[in-house]
Amino acid sequence: MQKNNLLAIDLNLLTVFEALMAERQVTRAAERLRLTQPAVSHALGRLRLLFDDPLLKRGPGGMEPTPKALTVAPAVSAALGQIRGLLAPVEAFVPERSDRRFVLGMSDYAAFTLAPRLLPELRRAAPKATLVIRHAGRAQAFAMVERGEVELIVGNFPHPPPYLSGEALAEDALVCAARRGHPALKRGFDLAGYLAADHLNVSLRGEAGGSVDEALAALGHRRRVVATVGHFLVVPFLLATSDLIATEPRRVMQRLAPSLGLSLRAPPEAAGRTAP
Repeated sequence: MQKNNLLAIDLNLLTVFEALMAERQVTRAAERLRLTQPAVSHALGRLRLLFDDPLLKRGPGGMEPTPKALTVAPAVSAALGQIRGLLAPVEAFVPERSDRRFVLGMSDYAAFTLAPRLLPELRRAAPKATLVIRHAGRAQAFAMVERGEVELIVGNFPHPPPYLSGEALAEDALVCAARRGHPALKRGFDLAGYLAADHLNVSLRGEAGGSVDEALAALGHRRRVVATVGHFLVVPFLLATSDLIATEPRRVMQRLAPSLGLSLRAPPEAAGRTAP
């Protein structure tokens, strides 16, 4: 029988693979699965034949996964999750009696705009349930789902992997924010004034540019980004004490602008062609 025949695969091998990827050590994987160490070592040998790859190699910090192991791990975890879901007993969900712990991954933008409405609704509908919100930016959100650390992620994820499904919860628009009395706003806020100003940018990965800069570049323009931060919520406070301009989601800026003395303007068309 051919090695790649799915009917010949022992699903227990995939469970061992998942444990090995999580623990990166045969002994700990055996303890996790409540198997003997020789049994897990034997399973690893069979996995190596199945995938035609070493999967795990010894490195300075212990067992390290090969590139192929890292590539197939998300698909294995997803497949096992589906199988477990099929075999799990179906129980009716009664919110009033549920003491379930919900773990959600959210960007700071998503948490700021949605959590204040979500938490009261959860307390009303399921008073015994608990909620955990973990920070999940673009850099780590998909991996958090793959590792089972969160049940879902909420944020701006324009290119999700094919094994995840999603839906739109809300729409937002870009707005330019600056301290009240900013020189650029006094002169009339056109494209020339926008490009002449110094800008503050938000990037969770630290890039000094983003979708706004891509939209400007497509039209042959470039703004001057002099500061980049990794969180949306720090932006209004930095604007209040500087001459920087930020082009960011309206939902964040609109709520904090009055208390911090910020002025908001619609961005020039060239910078506002993209949505956050």
